Amino acid sequence: MIFGIWPGVVDADLVELKPLPCPPEDPGATMAALKELQGEAPEFYVRCYRHFGNEWSRTPERPELYAGEGRLIDLVACYQSCEPDPEGFAGFVRQAVRDVAAWGGGKVQVGEELNVPAPLDGGSPGCFEAVGAGVAAAFDERERLGVDVGIGVNSAGPADPAFWGRLAAAIGPDHLARLDFLGLDVFPDVFRRIPHEQLAGAVTFLLTGFRSVTTDIGVPETTPIHITETGWPTGDDRDEATQRVVLETVAQAIVDSDVGVAAYELFGLRDSRSDAGWTSGFGLLRDDYSPKPAFAAIRDFIREHREG
Repeated sequence: MIFGIWPGVVDADLVELKPLPCPPEDPGATMAALKELQGEAPEFYVRCYRHFGNEWSRTPERPELYAGEGRLIDLVACYQSCEPDPEGFAGFVRQAVRDVAAWGGGKVQVGEELNVPAPLDGGSPGCFEAVGAGVAAAFDERERLGVDVGIGVNSAGPADPAFWGRLAAAIGPDHLARLDFLGLDVFPDVFRRIPHEQLAGAVTFLLTGFRSVTTDIGVPETTPIHITETGWPTGDDRDEATQRVVLETVAQAIVDSDVGVAAYELFGLRDSRSDAGWTSGFGLLRDDYSPKPAFAAIRDFIREHREG
């Protein structure tokens, strides 16, 4: 299992992306926390977002600062255009492949949560066609350069056969079969509360359904699944002690699954703003970079279950 995390900061809440002034990213504190989480793991993903046609263009602003020493960039090329532009997005994805290669390798996720409406990519006109063009461009650029950059797509929550059938048609059978990973964003007990004694079973159900649906539409069963976002926020009626318990429970269920999960990435490293309610409190660290109890728990979990 390769672990990872998103270390960025945006001036917005992290659910509806409404503007919210937040303390700025501190690269030094971020790097120290990333190194502590990685420990001696030979590989560790640093998840980053880049938005095509959106004011939140990059988070973190400079991914290259965190690359190296086994830290690989997981760059998400988000499609946020207000009008259909598959050709423009294809060029955007080509640049993402070039950048990840220049930063030492990693992966590019083409599109973000196309099954979720605005403010996610599913609300952008022509999103399926754009992601299809982006996947084709990513493979072509990788081959042209001869570089080691993984290519994949993702969705969020329970797998919908109709959505995956439409995405498969946009990507095409040849590229679908070549995908290096399938990403799944999963947030148990966040948007719909679940009794905590049922959390592990809920995670297993989500993963099993995801593998079954994606296999049925033509993705090889051997294609690795990457948990590309998962977390549990603090704030309001959600306390830090419970965050630790939930994250440990979900992580253990993912590791124990038998559906081919190869990567597990948390959302995220630091609260956007710790006093602004749960939609800004997904971090393992508070907004002053002090650790919540979950930070040490996840650090120790990674040491126990890392590859290498």
